Amino acid sequence: MSHGIRVLSEEDLPLLSDLEKQCFPGEEWTSKMLASHLEYHQAFVWEENSVVSYALVCETPWEVEIFRIATLPTYQRKGAAFKFLESILKRFATKDFFLEVKESNLPALFLYEKSGFSILEKRKNYYPDGSTAIIMLRKKEL
Repeated sequence: MSHGIRVLSEEDLPLLSDLEKQCFPGEEWTSKMLASHLEYHQAFVWEENSVVSYALVCETPWEVEIFRIATLPTYQRKGAAFKFLESILKRFATKDFFLEVKESNLPALFLYEKSGFSILEKRKNYYPDGSTAIIMLRKKEL
């Protein structure tokens, strides 16, 4: 297996479904949701001899929204997420980026701020568990 970023296709649905279950237990997207995403949007994995991280993104002519991004628990806090996110940002360097993150997810907030994201707004009671979402923006490279 290679190192770096790889684009996923509909053939990767079983892999993507497994990653969702590992990274978002109890909050994972269904296979139908993932299949729909793969049909209309883009998905990537970060590989370091095996799959380490994945992201589901939606690209428009002027921006990219990161719908899901996660690193497998055994690879967290080892730098893989930063390398993966930077790779995605470079891939779409001419576009603004948006994402949402739970306010309580401090490691993710730190990662996004380190990668140049800033807080745009907060949405209280956004998630099913009642937690607050933080909407973040990273302006395109000039």
